Amino acid sequence: MKTEDIKLFHKVVEFGSLTETAKWLDLPKSNISRRIKQLEEDTGIKLFHRHSRNIKLTDSGNKFYQSTLKIISELEQTIGCLQTPEQELKGKLKVMIMPFMMNIGKLVFDFISLHPNVDVEISSSPDEKDLITNDIDIAFRYSKEITQDNVVAREMSKETFGLFASPQYITAHGKPLTLEEMESQALIGYRFSNGQVFDKLFFKNGQYVQPQMHLIVNSVALLIEAAIQHKGYILMSRRAGNIFAQQGLLQLVLPDYAPKHNFSWLLHLPRQFMSSEAKVFLDFILERIDRLQYRDADLQKVLRVPFNPLIDDL
Repeated sequence: MKTEDIKLFHKVVEFGSLTETAKWLDLPKSNISRRIKQLEEDTGIKLFHRHSRNIKLTDSGNKFYQSTLKIISELEQTIGCLQTPEQELKGKLKVMIMPFMMNIGKLVFDFISLHPNVDVEISSSPDEKDLITNDIDIAFRYSKEITQDNVVAREMSKETFGLFASPQYITAHGKPLTLEEMESQALIGYRFSNGQVFDKLFFKNGQYVQPQMHLIVNSVALLIEAAIQHKGYILMSRRAGNIFAQQGLLQLVLPDYAPKHNFSWLLHLPRQFMSSEAKVFLDFILERIDRLQYRDADLQKVLRVPFNPLIDDL
């Protein structure tokens, strides 16, 4: 029985499927399935009930999971305490973060505290830069899709979105009752860093409507402020939009229209081309991926930068 296979078992439990585990760990699904079956043979325990599309822990699998979590954690702590200075992580790490994803910076600082001999450079830019030519180890991006070749792109979160506008705008221009009626409404477009513009509203069958568009921005804060300033509808995450709706700044329309989107990506080179420092940092981030979301109390401060009054308005 290998400890690495037990750790892999933990990941499968956390992700809830072999497919998602394979995606996040950048491993073939067949490799993961084979190692889980080998672990079951080594332990003599049936760990999962297997169905066509998902897997579920057996009672014995759940007990094994709970018990081995503590065992593996204590083992890693012991190894960490016994490592000699020669085994400490050393080298350089370059991380790129989109400006409004600064909560990721806290995890980078936590990583530095654990590995003080690693020299880290953090670059904050709204532009998409090639990882290879710019010597970037890990990049966090906000994009409709990833177009760069030869990189591993991992979805960070998929959220439910909705259509929002200011109450004043809805009163002045009418409230759409169907998605088709959005064709006569103004949608504020968002231009991603790779040049793509989010300007269509899609049905589940792949068809779409294309609203009128008189304003395009490339800043999430400016997108939200434009809606608050009565310039049209925006498509934004329900969780964030509801915060502004509770304050009367925005209002949700077409509540049954709730598409799910992922615009947050974690990018890196294939593992065989990554430095030791980058591999350790990647694993560090993947283990803490759930901590990357802002709390509701902090989300508005991050997403909205209200305009200061102009001199003539004072």
